Amino acid sequence: MKKYGFAFAVAVLALALTGCDACKENIFTGMGDSVATIGKSGLEKETILAQRAAQRATRCAEQKAAELKAKAGF
Repeated sequence: MKKYGFAFAVAVLALALTGCDACKENIFTGMGDSVATIGKSGLEKETILAQRAAQRATRCAEQKAAELKAKAGF
């Protein structure tokens, strides 16, 4: 049981250090990509990874647009 507690503490610490910035690749996006592609190979795996990268880029662009909009006062 102590192993799970330690793993949880490390995960929380990693999240605190990396933040939830959609524009940065972090350990959680890498882990999510790995889980999403378990059992996949070739073109199917590359397609999933490309889609996930595109979704992250879209979230990043939306986040940056919202920040610029807030700075402009809209």
